[in-house]
Amino acid sequence: MTRAKLDFVSSSSFTSAQKTELLKVDNKDLTFTQMYWELASAGSTSREILIYGKAHYEFTYPDYEGWEKGTVPTVFSVLPVLKIKDHRPSSKFEGKELILAEAGIIDTFLAGRFGLLGDNEWESLEIQTFYSNIHYLRERCFSSVLNVPPELRKKGRDDYLNKVTKFCEDHEYHLKENGSNGHYVGNKMALDRFQQYTSLWKVKETVEKVPAIAEWRQSEIFKRHEKASIEWYANNAVPEDKPEP
Repeated sequence: MTRAKLDFVSSSSFTSAQKTELLKVDNKDLTFTQMYWELASAGSTSREILIYGKAHYEFTYPDYEGWEKGTVPTVFSVLPVLKIKDHRPSSKFEGKELILAEAGIIDTFLAGRFGLLGDNEWESLEIQTFYSNIHYLRERCFSSVLNVPPELRKKGRDDYLNKVTKFCEDHEYHLKENGSNGHYVGNKMALDRFQQYTSLWKVKETVEKVPAIAEWRQSEIFKRHEKASIEWYANNAVPEDKPEP
């Protein structure tokens, strides 16, 4: 099956230079439309950055029937996808939109747009390093317990929990080096804060004190995403523990 595709590569009708110029438009004049499943998972970070940044945004969800038929357009046949438009009346970019794919790229791009990549080049590298490690745990390591035969789920889960323990030890060390202040770098909000030992728990608590995030996480939409995620992982990742013979 050939899936419908979104135009991503620059062309004569929308050149690289024109796309770069659109990126210079102020955030308040842009609308960000994210398409992802009605889950948390890989779409959660970009959602919360848009909410934190008080952006003009829209969260959309693919039609399951259309997805199965391949009629939902994407860049790489996976989600999330982010579309960016200039919503000003009579904009010279009318009818044009930027397309971004891949969760890590979308998250990092939005973090830069909304001031979450530190105050200088080194802080940006620090933040992206922590984010990359968190992303690795969530996206790659967790694959060891997803979509595997039921008889291998227990081994996959045990292996994953061992990796989580090491992850917590590593991050606890670096958080303590930064003063256990609820931040990975300095004392400001940053990209790595939107992912999720005492210092690690303090990061979670600090994020949840941000008014925009606190309000979002109390919303019915967020609760629906969270509930659907738990149910999906329970059905696809959690082994059925049986008593030892």
